Amino acid sequence: MKTPLLVVTLVALTAFATARTWTSTDGNTVDAEFISATETHVTIQREADRKRFTLPIDKLSSEDQEWIKSNEEGDAAAEMELPSEVAGLIEARGTILFEDDFNREDSDETDDLGEAWTTNSKSRAMGDKQNDLVDGELVMTISPRADHAISTVHSTAEPYGDAVVYLRMKLEEGDQLKLAYNDKEDKSVWAGHINGVTMTTDSLKLVDERESVFKLTLRDNKETPEGKAAMDEALASASKSFPLDLDAGEWHELVTVHEGDTLTVYIDGKEVGVHSSPGFGHETKRQFVFAVAKHAVVDDLKLWKLSPAVP
Repeated sequence: MKTPLLVVTLVALTAFATARTWTSTDGNTVDAEFISATETHVTIQREADRKRFTLPIDKLSSEDQEWIKSNEEGDAAAEMELPSEVAGLIEARGTILFEDDFNREDSDETDDLGEAWTTNSKSRAMGDKQNDLVDGELVMTISPRADHAISTVHSTAEPYGDAVVYLRMKLEEGDQLKLAYNDKEDKSVWAGHINGVTMTTDSLKLVDERESVFKLTLRDNKETPEGKAAMDEALASASKSFPLDLDAGEWHELVTVHEGDTLTVYIDGKEVGVHSSPGFGHETKRQFVFAVAKHAVVDDLKLWKLSPAVP
């Protein structure tokens, strides 16, 4: 399936006088500017309209692959800064599962984020547009007619367990952004909720939702005295909160690392929270979700799937 997508993309791009000419393994060519590269994908930009396209490296010519190897280090470093321990983890075990820089056009009337993205605006906000692509950023603003927080969902091409997520985020005072890692096929939890990382400008909360707030055997009985006590006990071990002091209205780099039963969060290169709970090790997370109660802005999203650690 990947090869036809690459061919279609390359054929659709017309030639312009830019940095270099790229050639697919099938001989299709395109003139485009190099933006960045990961271990498995390269992002290039068409000069005429500045649109970006991400292509699998192994579907490009050997000459292109060699060129990427000799040029990607400096550009990738300029694009994002990962903590050294996280960079080492990705180098040793990581494969990019998906990435999105949100640098494209969308509908002016409705949510239109592209392939593999869905939202709840139609069902929970009477179809109002709540997700907007503005200057290459994803701006999420809840509608006054919404009866539920915004849920902006990316269904991954394959399940993931251990993983690294990188993104840039911008929050104003009073904003809240939740990253959710879900598995709709797990029927032991409400709506597939597995893990949650929730941030405001002054707080961070890590929750193993599979073993607490969304576990059906607990959720279904939480209104009884015994059920409430059981839920409180589960939450006490499954969740942990940390103070933050983020500059409102400024960009911050966020990294989350799921490794075994431990979830670690870094902001602007510094570890700001770590917690261990069984549900963090859920091996078949199938979605990545932004949940927004009011407003948040994100950009440059990347998710690496980590191969099993060598004993």
